[in-house]
Amino acid sequence: MKKKFLSKQKSFVFRKWKNKSWAAFVSLGKAVKIASLSAVYFAFSQFEAKAQQDTIRVDEVQIESMRTPTLFTETARIVQVIPRGEIEKMPVQSLPDLLENLCGIDVRGRGTQGVQADVSVRGGTFEQTLILINGVKLNDSQTGHHNMDLPVDLENIERIEILEGPGNRVFGTNSYSGAINIITKTEADRSLKFAAFGGEHDYYGMNLTGNFNIGRFSNSASVSQKKSGGYLENSAINNTDFDVLTLFYQAALNLNIAKFDFQAGYADKSFGANSFYTPKYPWQFEQTKTSFGNLKISTGNRVKLAANLYLRNHSDRFELFRESKYQRTGNYFADGTDTAKYVPGVYAAWNYYAGHNYHLTHTYGGESKLNFVSKLGKTAVGAEYRYEQIFSNVLGDILDTPIDVPNEPFGLFTKSKVRQNVNLYAEHVVEIGKFIASGGYSANYNDQFDWNFSGGGDLAFNLSKFVHFFASANQAVRLPSFTDLYYSGASNLGNPDLKPEKAWTFEAGTKLFYQGFSAHIAVFERFGKNTIDWVKQTSADLKWQTQNITELTTVGAECSGKYQFEKSFFIQNISFSYSYIDQTKQSGDYISYYALDYLKHKATAGLQHKIYGKFGASWQMNYQDRAGTYSVFDRPTNTFTGETEYKPYFIADGKLFWQSAMLEFYVEASNIFNTKYEDLANIEMPGQWIRMGVKLNLNFSKK
Repeated sequence: MKKKFLSKQKSFVFRKWKNKSWAAFVSLGKAVKIASLSAVYFAFSQFEAKAQQDTIRVDEVQIESMRTPTLFTETARIVQVIPRGEIEKMPVQSLPDLLENLCGIDVRGRGTQGVQADVSVRGGTFEQTLILINGVKLNDSQTGHHNMDLPVDLENIERIEILEGPGNRVFGTNSYSGAINIITKTEADRSLKFAAFGGEHDYYGMNLTGNFNIGRFSNSASVSQKKSGGYLENSAINNTDFDVLTLFYQAALNLNIAKFDFQAGYADKSFGANSFYTPKYPWQFEQTKTSFGNLKISTGNRVKLAANLYLRNHSDRFELFRESKYQRTGNYFADGTDTAKYVPGVYAAWNYYAGHNYHLTHTYGGESKLNFVSKLGKTAVGAEYRYEQIFSNVLGDILDTPIDVPNEPFGLFTKSKVRQNVNLYAEHVVEIGKFIASGGYSANYNDQFDWNFSGGGDLAFNLSKFVHFFASANQAVRLPSFTDLYYSGASNLGNPDLKPEKAWTFEAGTKLFYQGFSAHIAVFERFGKNTIDWVKQTSADLKWQTQNITELTTVGAECSGKYQFEKSFFIQNISFSYSYIDQTKQSGDYISYYALDYLKHKATAGLQHKIYGKFGASWQMNYQDRAGTYSVFDRPTNTFTGETEYKPYFIADGKLFWQSAMLEFYVEASNIFNTKYEDLANIEMPGQWIRMGVKLNLNFSKK
């Protein structure tokens, strides 16, 4: 075979990654070595090619990490990595939309542009996926519905890492079916980046990012905002508008004795929540505010010590009757009728709405880690403390004295709950010939759920430079959220007696690498015990209630591949993936709201190519076939009419762009063929949506 279309076979090895303690694969918690460019590891985008070279093929890259140093080619796990170069070219404008095009990821949107989306991995639920920014856990203890309320814009993401399968050995509890780590960074250059965009449905927004350095002190700050008037313009109920503001700051200080990293962010989302949590009341509204901060100190080389402190605050205001539609009059809300009236002590069909739901969660934590190398292999030990507190008028135990909700004249917190968590872990890696074995154990104590333990082991065998086999067996534990335990409403009923859900996951597969081609094939089986789900016995039941399902078995298989062409070739890269999931409940006759409502088949394909000169195009195709059923809502009669299956659908997105080193123009369209579909029951998703934008990149560094 001629090699003119393949990447050049030059290689080099990095022993350090600019001291970035959250370098790639931090979600796996291991230093990683990449052999050939893979569909799941595109590290080539991190390096600047020399002028005389078209493409540098990175044969082996070792990345400095936060846990036991292990080479990528020898790890027994599947990790997808999406680098900045790919993110920029994909026809998406939000993180959930990007994730929807990846293998094994299920993104269920209520609306669009990432305003509210539930993300799950390998047939798990949105509560079973851990979300991180630069290695800091940002899962919401109130509910996993808020896990994607992230104070970082897509323009500021350097790369995204997805660990498929349980990650308790790395992160402790709640990394049950997978983990998604979002990596940002400060840049070495002094630069200013500006992006502006707009499109149909009164959609517009901007992003401004500045990078500047003072000696060893590097800084990056950004502000972004996007708005839309709603995509149901021709409907009687266009309650799909949104307004999102995001602020993010990151700094790093490199000294001889240690490195200091700091990050802070803030996000404010206001959005019409058309039929979000029940179609009976389409004029819902929600506003969430998220703030977080993190300070990390790391030092050492052969023996490495790191300490990490973080905090996250999240507030949630939910209106079942949107005040811009239903005006507040005394103690009820109305649009000409007493639809949302509430009178204490009076029991009538119309008397159910006492006011909006208010929630405020505080999360604080700290972690210390020690990595060292000995003749016996590589070892990591660590400890983490996490404090979670919620104030609410719905969730928790009743307060002796109600507390005013900040900046809400009619809001009172009447309930609260506190829980504390300690996690201890140890992991060891040993290499014998072509075999690499790793094992670890995590002990977790929670003052509400006592001790829970999880461990596991991985085994990798490198048959050759191009073919690698792996197998693993790992445990997972997830603690119930406050919503799982305490939420009671018009259609839901929590369960304070829930137990943590647990699972064993067994996986095996192979990774293939050759020149610009890479692929992986994997099969897995997860045996869940005490799986948490919202269930009811029949569709006629009025309320869903959380229960521990006795057993839930999940069987899955996936394959993905990518071919990276040489830079001068017309086609830049092509990719594909397919995943299959099947779940079986071992006992009980019930209707499942989440656990048995999963993607059975998912196929994706991507293509990036040149057009002429600096013009290029990117295309994404996505086919989804979902298992499970839902109750169909008939709006004219305001009633549910029975159970039906989800219909499979095909979505295609495209982007045309002109790009230089300083300037980019683009036009993109999502849902090109105007497919009608639903990710969640009775919530209509957007049809074809055309957008355009411009990006400016100014570099002020001296050459």
